[in-house]
Amino acid sequence: MSSEANKNSISSNLSEQDVKEELQRQPHLFMKLAENALTVAESLRGNYFRNTAVFVADLRKAIRAAAEGKRPDQILRTENVGDADWSQLQGEVVTFVDGGVGQAKLSSQVPILLRVGSYLVRTGERNLAEREQFGYYPVILGDLEGGSKDRKDFIDIVRITAELLGGLAALNRNADLDVLMFHGPLVYLVGSYAGHTPFTESDIDIFLHHYASDPEKGKQIKEEFLRKAKLDIYPRMTNNSDEWIKNRVFEPLSFMAYLFRRLIGEAKSRKKAPLIAGAVERGSLSKFIEKVLLERVFRGLRAKGKHDYFNDMHGRTDLTSPKALIDKLGYSDALLLGMLLDPGQYTEPWTIDKYESLHTGQLTLPGKSVQEAVDFTALRSKDVGFPAVQGCYIHVSNTTEPLRIEVFEDMGEDQIAEAARRVYLYSRLLPGYGFPVGLDIADKYSHVPNWLTEAYGKLIRYHLGVSLQSGEISDAEMRRILVQAIYMTSRDWLFRPKS
Repeated sequence: MSSEANKNSISSNLSEQDVKEELQRQPHLFMKLAENALTVAESLRGNYFRNTAVFVADLRKAIRAAAEGKRPDQILRTENVGDADWSQLQGEVVTFVDGGVGQAKLSSQVPILLRVGSYLVRTGERNLAEREQFGYYPVILGDLEGGSKDRKDFIDIVRITAELLGGLAALNRNADLDVLMFHGPLVYLVGSYAGHTPFTESDIDIFLHHYASDPEKGKQIKEEFLRKAKLDIYPRMTNNSDEWIKNRVFEPLSFMAYLFRRLIGEAKSRKKAPLIAGAVERGSLSKFIEKVLLERVFRGLRAKGKHDYFNDMHGRTDLTSPKALIDKLGYSDALLLGMLLDPGQYTEPWTIDKYESLHTGQLTLPGKSVQEAVDFTALRSKDVGFPAVQGCYIHVSNTTEPLRIEVFEDMGEDQIAEAARRVYLYSRLLPGYGFPVGLDIADKYSHVPNWLTEAYGKLIRYHLGVSLQSGEISDAEMRRILVQAIYMTSRDWLFRPKS
């Protein structure tokens, strides 16, 4: 069925009964609604599905009326890339980046293995040797001195840092790079990672050993960060900035923010700046419908004197704001937009507040035992902190939820439209999954498979047994064996998706 036929068949379903029947034909949405119906308050369960269908039908009518010029206020602005064609992207150089973590269990110790995989493809190239290239970058987390290893999110801050450096490496290696796409959010909700013990210089050396294109490039990254930290960053965060600089410590969030700014700076310095984007599947955010969609709905209801639209529908008195509606009914961006968007449509962009959870906190310097106060709100500042991020949702097919796309606001106004077009085309190559095929390949490529860690676990245990008798195995030898466990072998090719 053509995209235009799809558009007409879905948009014409404006009645409650039509919406009900349509949702029953889309199991991923129907099951999510059924799950929500079991978790909301008992007073909301009885007519949850019916009331949702009524609400969605009314939303569709309002969106249709605005599109036809029959009402002045727009509930949801959308664009369509359903007619995007591969010929428009012929000859592009695209790199997809993702990180994976594996564990080789040894008695009570669990060494953590991280590798970031990159998959580069030249669209339209028929020679396989020229069309595709793989890169990977291993890190053994047990080698790191900094970071709070007792925290569950220790792996996350290492993985995010490694993925950023992997993106920088891809940008530096390919002067003709057109697209750099990350698996997952372009920027995570970083406030939850505040307070980790800073990385040491030796930690950064471990990262840069695998990621920097040459030793001088790695040294430049280190020294430039410390220079900026001394002048602009650390004085805003702590009263103890002189000691931080003297000891050459790398506060994790500050270093992440610097890497983001460096990535943007290097991209913008190109004659033709590459598109940089992140693609998120199965997202749980509800910020778009709260801040954009439902805010307009409530504003319109107040203007028309229909203050109690939701309260009358659900027999309550407390559904008086977008946040209250989301909290009580469990709607998410992906769920509600999945019932509104047609395949090929993407929403208007909105600025995603990634940094509202950055507050004052405490951390402990390496080698110290006393915590000190740190003002992480300084990293909200655009000049020394994290970059502004814009997002949108795109619906790829009726069998999957909409994907969230994220881009850097500083990279230009056309980033959303260009990212949406590419994500749609990349995802159509995996019709049953509805996610960019290159990211799926990078995900499988970066994944450290169980058979690999189990095999090397046996090898390591053997060497440990030998060392009990002879004492001949060194820490360096142990690390060499562990690194082998996350280097690509020919068997890794089995994890490439068949589609």
